[in-house]
Amino acid sequence: MHNAVLLDGPERTVVRGPFRPAPRSLLHGEPSLAPRPPWFVTNRTAAATGRLLTDFAAAPRWSALLEIFASALRG
Repeated sequence: MHNAVLLDGPERTVVRGPFRPAPRSLLHGEPSLAPRPPWFVTNRTAAATGRLLTDFAAAPRWSALLEIFASALRG
């Protein structure tokens, strides 16, 4: 899309691979953790994850990251 790393020379890049989101990826031997984005209607923990992210933005600390990740993965 963009040359963010400012590499000299590349014009186009095509990456190919299987697209199997979880849990179908587990059936094919490809472990994957793909949490639902918080803006999806089906995400059950969107409000809690958003609150944790807002608290983290106000006062960042390493100990809060584990709780944020756990909340996001439960979504």
